[in-house]
Amino acid sequence: MHIKLSFSYVLTFLLLLIVLLELHETVHIVVGYFICGCWGPRDFNVWSLCKGCPENHPLWWVATLAGPLASFALMWLGMIWLSAKPSNKTLLGFSLVFANIPFGRISNVMMGGGDEMVVTRHFLKADYSRTQMILICSVLVLCLGLPPIIKAYKVLTNRRAWLYLLGFLTLPLLFLLIYVLTGLNSLLTRGFLATPWIMGTPVLITLHTSIALVGLIWLRKNLFKSTKNLRI
Repeated sequence: MHIKLSFSYVLTFLLLLIVLLELHETVHIVVGYFICGCWGPRDFNVWSLCKGCPENHPLWWVATLAGPLASFALMWLGMIWLSAKPSNKTLLGFSLVFANIPFGRISNVMMGGGDEMVVTRHFLKADYSRTQMILICSVLVLCLGLPPIIKAYKVLTNRRAWLYLLGFLTLPLLFLLIYVLTGLNSLLTRGFLATPWIMGTPVLITLHTSIALVGLIWLRKNLFKSTKNLRI
């Protein structure tokens, strides 16, 4: 698969990125609701269980783990589609791998953060040091995150494929940090369309995700192209 980036593909990929970010958070809050019976506060990338849930429901950690599991499942689906026959899903598979921010998940754990570390600390904090828990969790996350990345790299036929790999690993994460996590979250902090409504989600998040989803559906053809002599 030879990649030559175009505006239409980059735009569609970013829309997919936004939709999958919200899907990740939605999995968290829906599972949390079924466990706790109430919606907790949230913004574009940080969510919480409702008050008293961890103390009263021993399975609260399932809601924390559900988001990463959904993201890794989509990465592995993307990896499967990278080898799909016919090849019209190859580009979609490649996009799924990186739109779920594998580098973000891995690097966050290695720095001692992320949903995965919350669950790890819950089960291991009495027996292991912080460093040991980071090492254990990092190994687990690498086992889940590296195979899709390696497979995506192998399908690239560009002369400097490692540069494309590096770009897809880091630039989507940078986009989220600047546009979503900093820009949009700052609007919520200032109270702009911050009133919770459906599933306890602020209006701004629902509106923003809906626009992104409509755009993604409109431009979805950019993610379904034959990989025979594919040039994006």
